[in-house]
Amino acid sequence: MKNIYRSYNEEDLLIAYLYMVDHTGTINNEMLEAINQKFNYNDFVKKADYRKLLIKEKGRISFEIHNRVQEGKDIDFIMENISSEIMDEEGLKVFILEKFSQFSKVKENNKIDKKTVYKCLLGIVIASVIGTLILDAVILFTAHFSFFLLVPVYIINYFVIRIITGKTRDNLIVFLAVLISVIVSTVLSLVYIM
Repeated sequence: MKNIYRSYNEEDLLIAYLYMVDHTGTINNEMLEAINQKFNYNDFVKKADYRKLLIKEKGRISFEIHNRVQEGKDIDFIMENISSEIMDEEGLKVFILEKFSQFSKVKENNKIDKKTVYKCLLGIVIASVIGTLILDAVILFTAHFSFFLLVPVYIINYFVIRIITGKTRDNLIVFLAVLISVIVSTVLSLVYIM
């Protein structure tokens, strides 16, 4: 029987090793043979243990950054107050900047304010008109109404509202605006046809 682990590169072998150890507590003979053939076993295990520690450390740091972003702290405050004994200073700085940017964008996207509400109302009107025109055209062309036609209307209305608001459907108001615009488009199309 062929040993599949022999064809693995170091990265794939590390991932497979960590997965197997996490789920079974030990590794099989084929993996042990492949590790011994390509690497020093003790060095490989140290590298795998370091990787596991690094993953946990990044999780801890991400959690701290997320909490501080939710509290409204700025990047300078976060940089000064988060440290790591596992990550090097430059790697930590890059990681903090990356996570701060990611969490700040999510927070901004989920924020509901008057500007978002007004833009959503405008988006409902424009998306409903566009959705109605598209749905009418498809119904007239096919001479048939189907609820499956609402999927492209939803997609088109979503993109119209997303362009107007600059926010994704993860924002509750944007999601509701898209839903309302699809309902309005459907009702107007059905009234027009009947």
